[in-house]
Amino acid sequence: MPLPYRRILVALDGSDESKAALAKGIETALAYDSTLALCHIVDYHGIKELRKQYPDLMLHALNKQGSAIITEGKETAENAGIQNVRIFIKEGIPKTIIAGDIAKSFQPDLVITGGSGAGTSDKKRFGSVSAGIVRRASCDVWVVKNSDVAAVYHSVLIAVDGSDVSKSAFYAGLNMAKKNQSRTQIIYVLNTRSLSSLEPYTEDLVSEYKERANELLQEYQTLGGAENHGLQSVHYSVEYGTPKTVIPSDASGKYQTDLIVAGASGMGRTQRFILGSVSESIVRRASCDVLVVRNHHESDL
Repeated sequence: MPLPYRRILVALDGSDESKAALAKGIETALAYDSTLALCHIVDYHGIKELRKQYPDLMLHALNKQGSAIITEGKETAENAGIQNVRIFIKEGIPKTIIAGDIAKSFQPDLVITGGSGAGTSDKKRFGSVSAGIVRRASCDVWVVKNSDVAAVYHSVLIAVDGSDVSKSAFYAGLNMAKKNQSRTQIIYVLNTRSLSSLEPYTEDLVSEYKERANELLQEYQTLGGAENHGLQSVHYSVEYGTPKTVIPSDASGKYQTDLIVAGASGMGRTQRFILGSVSESIVRRASCDVLVVRNHHESDL
């Protein structure tokens, strides 16, 4: 079942990236007959000095701006052919409200958000918002950093680690690549920091660790049957370094990636913390779009 998204929530903040996120949401909703909701969070907490001096005036201005953003987004979606677009406007901290109150009310299986704010000074803050949504959401999160609303993914990078959620990310990535006829690179990152701690004990253990990494990729290659997905360019590789930096920086640059697909967490609480921090780091560091997978995805064969 390719990209089984039935309830899509798009977060709008007025930035070019959020407009591109809306375009992705509309396209996906039309393709799968999904219910679409748009939200805007009035975040006056981020403007402390103005809030102290002119609290009522500032709140009124931000609410007016938010209403305009939502109205424009709703009109865009309706003009594209989507009916009954739901809207949410709330006050508070975006990363907690979007993944909290709004998600509980709307129950999305996909949240789409821009990766940065409208200005250079806002990028760090909004990057933190998207990473915060990734940490808190219970569904897939698609972070859009390319502001081109017509952008097509030419190169998809799928990061795998052997966990169940990683297999879902693997299928989601292949299905996305098939939809865009993208070049596809599947990578497993061998954590050289962990390897360095093993070297004083035995070289054989390190060698087995590396061999297992190659075996794992072979399992994914067998699992994927990429040629049956209609994909002409699919490659597998072991990369070396710390996953949270190698995936969004080194590997993404090497393979000229437009979209990174990665699982959000492992099975246990400890794994969730470790891998969750990896997915958040990918969102913070990547210069391309990122799809963080929590949902169960299957092959579309």
